[in-house]
Amino acid sequence: MSSDISARLKTLAANIVVAALNRLLITVEAPKIVKAAQKLRDMGFDHVKSVTGIDYPEENRIDVSYHVSSFEDLELAKVILEIKTSLSRLEPKLHSLIEVWPSAEYLERETSDLLGVTFEGQPALGKLMLPESFVGVPPLRKDFKIKTEGIDI
Repeated sequence: MSSDISARLKTLAANIVVAALNRLLITVEAPKIVKAAQKLRDMGFDHVKSVTGIDYPEENRIDVSYHVSSFEDLELAKVILEIKTSLSRLEPKLHSLIEVWPSAEYLERETSDLLGVTFEGQPALGKLMLPESFVGVPPLRKDFKIKTEGIDI
């Protein structure tokens, strides 16, 4: 499986690592993520299981990871791919994968709301979990401060 994926993504993936049995970590530069996702979809990976982000303020970056698998292909259903890319923390923008995998919609919206990543082409960006009145540092960023009774702690 990993050699087939490596062959198909040879010009798109910066790195492919076997993380565990049936688990691959595919690192892709942000501008190449849509093409990589299209190739994986064409191989039978038909849905996104999760979208997550990690804030690395000391490195001025945010990593975004998509976990994808298959419902239809029972062999691929045993496999989970993590497609990871790094973004600038100052302007974290990534093209949405909703056109490749519609199941990414809610998960990208959650990552946008809580981490401040803009998913370009995502038709429904806006507050999802936070109140419309929320302003400031997104709550999953490491420099977010919890306010208690009007006092920063």
